Amino acid sequence: MTVYSASEEKPIEDNILHGKLYFYMPETLNLAGAKTNVGPDFEPYVIEDRELITGQNPRSDHPIAAALITALNRDRARA
Repeated sequence: MTVYSASEEKPIEDNILHGKLYFYMPETLNLAGAKTNVGPDFEPYVIEDRELITGQNPRSDHPIAAALITALNRDRARA
């Protein structure tokens, strides 16, 4: 799955929250046994793993939509 990277969270802490997050999602998910991937900061990054399609940040919304449409069409072709 993809999540915001810790380095993407830093500007949020500094400029919006004006405080520290309790935890960084990639490290916490990895500790819980998940496998996470992060792409370049603030760039679209999408991972498709079977039926799971995830995106790293809001800039990933269009690539996620494209991946979802492709997956739906692929599933439709099998039917």
